[in-house]
Amino acid sequence: MKPDNSSQGGNNRNQGEGDKVSARHYNRHVREFVANGKVEDAAREAKMYVERDPADAERAEQRARRGPKGGTRVSVDELMAKGRSVVDRVRPMALRLKQKLLSRFGR
Repeated sequence: MKPDNSSQGGNNRNQGEGDKVSARHYNRHVREFVANGKVEDAAREAKMYVERDPADAERAEQRARRGPKGGTRVSVDELMAKGRSVVDRVRPMALRLKQKLLSRFGR
């Protein structure tokens, strides 16, 4: 079995726990936002919105606290497709293992 080199870069798209690429992009954008002096304007605009329409601001906050809607559910068809792709990837390994076992134990 090959060693797991997922933490050493390469072409592996699985970044482990957390998406490090997206985190770097987000952090860079936040630093740029702060460095460009946009924080005060954004805070002032948010304050005016809350004062102008507090009920709508409250609803927006509640929606944000609930998190994303819809995009996180997976259909049965998607699950089946993922299952087939996993089986297709594992099948050659299982067949090689079977051949090794048969050659070793001769049954």
